[in-house]
Amino acid sequence: MFDIDLHQLILSFKYVGLFLLLISNGIISFPSSQIVYLIIGYFVATGKISLLPAIIVGAIGNTIGNLIIYKIVSKYGVEAVRKYSYIDDVSLGHLHKKVEKHGLWFLFIGKLIPSVKVFVPIVAGIARIKMSEAIIIFFSSSTIWATAIIYLGYYFGENITIKGYTLVMGAVGIIIAIIFYLRFIKDKDTKKEIF
Repeated sequence: MFDIDLHQLILSFKYVGLFLLLISNGIISFPSSQIVYLIIGYFVATGKISLLPAIIVGAIGNTIGNLIIYKIVSKYGVEAVRKYSYIDDVSLGHLHKKVEKHGLWFLFIGKLIPSVKVFVPIVAGIARIKMSEAIIIFFSSSTIWATAIIYLGYYFGENITIKGYTLVMGAVGIIIAIIFYLRFIKDKDTKKEIF
């Protein structure tokens, strides 16, 4: 039912609908950007939406949503995260530490990993990276993400089921998250709480 509503919303409002959906995704991770972009890809394939404007509008919307979270966390710190996030202080501390150690590439790569991307604006805010750097990271990674998923929707269209996509992306996300964890997050002092 909700998928039908997303189809109708996108068809009715096109780029404005996409823009608002991706702002919402950037702030609260809902609706799923994967689902939205798959639908967009299908509409690109049928000629109802143009590819380049969809990528740009989606990436700008997601960047704005991420910047809202980034600014809130930059201003109010970890307290803002404790109220609205499931991530614990120890994990946030380790992510923050890794940003200091590995730099902005850590945030950029993290923004491309399904299970990590939701936390990147939070960590960027805690690390208080420059706003110009945050914009570049959020926009460039959002553009890559939008392009990849829209092309999936373009080539597979309605033949790709949400269940099948979710299973594949879930498996890929878990594998990437494990590699990401082993490479960047795992530490001897995992018990140490930074905040």
